[in-house]
Amino acid sequence: MSDAADRKMFKTPGTALIVRGVLAIVFGLLILLLPSATAFVVVVMFGVFAIIDGIISVAHYFYDPAGRSRWSMVGGFISIAAGIVAVAWPGFTAAAVGVLIGLWALVLGLSQIVLSLAARSFVRSWGIWFLTGLITTVFGIVVLVNPGLGILGLVAMLAAFAILTGMLLIASGIGLRKLAASPPLFAR
Repeated sequence: MSDAADRKMFKTPGTALIVRGVLAIVFGLLILLLPSATAFVVVVMFGVFAIIDGIISVAHYFYDPAGRSRWSMVGGFISIAAGIVAVAWPGFTAAAVGVLIGLWALVLGLSQIVLSLAARSFVRSWGIWFLTGLITTVFGIVVLVNPGLGILGLVAMLAAFAILTGMLLIASGIGLRKLAASPPLFAR
């Protein structure tokens, strides 16, 4: 786009917000239409990050004699290995993330249930806390039974976030345009 076209497009207040909102909604819809591809990309990006991070840690061991630590080198090799596994077997890595999410939800849910039952004699809303723990526990069990749902759940949350943010940006942009079009409150 030319510089003049850019200026004309964004001359009206709120246009940039509307454009950003539309882009966010399109991004969210693409994630919803291609959830497996999105999960694959996230896992591969993690793998590339882990490999680079590991290489930097190992290089630090050899290039910084004063700060040498065998543990940083070990951690670097573990990062490299994790990155290679993520890039070579993205489906396995996504399932591992799902298992981690499932275990976390299960432990968190069970602890919420126990705490809510212990607090029922002095907390009025212990039932809501209990229900939250029950839902979290069931979610954890469902994800552990099908670990692929864990990463796909994260992908769905990202899509929902993008679409909701896009709608809010569009609404803000429209509101800003209306504000700019209205006459000033105190005209002299």
